[in-house]
Amino acid sequence: GRGLGLVSAEEVSRRAVRRKISYWHKSRAGSKYFQHNMKESILAFALAIALSSAFVPSAIPAVSLLRHHHASTQLYSSSENVDDLPSLEFSSADTEEGNVHANKPWDHEKAGIQTHKLTFRSPHPDERGKGGVSASESIQALEVVARIPRSLILVGGGDFFAYDGDAPRAVEAAANAQNRTWVTDLTAATLVALHPTLSELAMDKKESSSGSTLISKQQWVQSWVSGGWATHGSDLGPPEAQFGQKCTTGSLLSTGSDNDANIYAKFRLPCHPAIHRAAVGLAFLTNMEDGEEECREALARRGAVFRSMRDALLPLVLEPTERERMASMRERRAWDVADVVSRMLSRATLLQLPGVDGEVSTPAVVPLHERLAQCDARGENVKLIADDMELLLVATRDIKQGEDLTRDYTTAPRLVGDETEGALHLLLQFGLPPNAWH
Repeated sequence: GRGLGLVSAEEVSRRAVRRKISYWHKSRAGSKYFQHNMKESILAFALAIALSSAFVPSAIPAVSLLRHHHASTQLYSSSENVDDLPSLEFSSADTEEGNVHANKPWDHEKAGIQTHKLTFRSPHPDERGKGGVSASESIQALEVVARIPRSLILVGGGDFFAYDGDAPRAVEAAANAQNRTWVTDLTAATLVALHPTLSELAMDKKESSSGSTLISKQQWVQSWVSGGWATHGSDLGPPEAQFGQKCTTGSLLSTGSDNDANIYAKFRLPCHPAIHRAAVGLAFLTNMEDGEEECREALARRGAVFRSMRDALLPLVLEPTERERMASMRERRAWDVADVVSRMLSRATLLQLPGVDGEVSTPAVVPLHERLAQCDARGENVKLIADDMELLLVATRDIKQGEDLTRDYTTAPRLVGDETEGALHLLLQFGLPPNAWH
């Protein structure tokens, strides 16, 4: 009929489609195969559209990429049609209330920390929780600028738990983890400091003559707000972004499972959609061409470490944080553990402490030192030195008046198997801003 011009080409196509559909429905097996693949294709297509549309700028000329402006934390700007890409931009950068990474106030002097020639301010929004400690006057090399009681530090691992009066609970919980590492030990020590029992507080008050050490340590940990990238949901873009913060369970770190590769393979996705989207955005933020897979592996590694200790450390969370999202007590405890893991990792350092066989390098978190800015090419200008019952913060070189005190975050302890470098490492683990990615 088509050769004689009696039937149009469009009609031939329609009939061909009807014949194919009829063929599949003639057999029951064929019908099921057709229906299954149609559903799978539709779901995969919908996910692909949602993921891609979340990252494709709607107004390309209005987009300004950070890779050409490393001095600023604003990734892109647009007068209209702002897209849903993850960003380092803050909504109210000029106000303290708008700084979602600003740590809560903590009186370090009341806790017993003595400082010399130092001045303090709250970190600016573009510092993402790091910085704000500077020299009030010139400081000479080897001069002691702070004395920190050893009883205040958080230490994880082996004999060094002995520095914490509340260590037994932490040791017992960490020992029950699936895969015990320094991260497990230090997270357990942090949770015990954050959630002291009544008996521990009573014992501490009885033994301390100059105020409660446990209360000071608890208030210090409570002041932590900033952490690694995506500790706060705003790092994943606006609340309404598809597969952004609204699709996480508590936080990005606590989202997903160890079986995600199999669960989402049917949707042609390598992992949980929120983690996949975050990996794409993280590669964009750190200017890593073809770095999506490396970013995804880094996010997956953090999630696996958290899940390996989650169940063992849940009992250490005595009072879970109240959240806007409805959840069970167990879920809220798990989310609190995830938050502590991220915030602890962003503050950890290596201390040289006396051990059985001489000085041993052990992971720890030290008040005041944990909030210092990242150093420049000259290296850190202060260093921690253990001395009897306190830690000394000593200048490694001459420091000018007004100069920020700095540390080298690249020497901090890492997750087992973490080989990330540069911007990805500094942003993901420590939350450091672009001006620190030199």
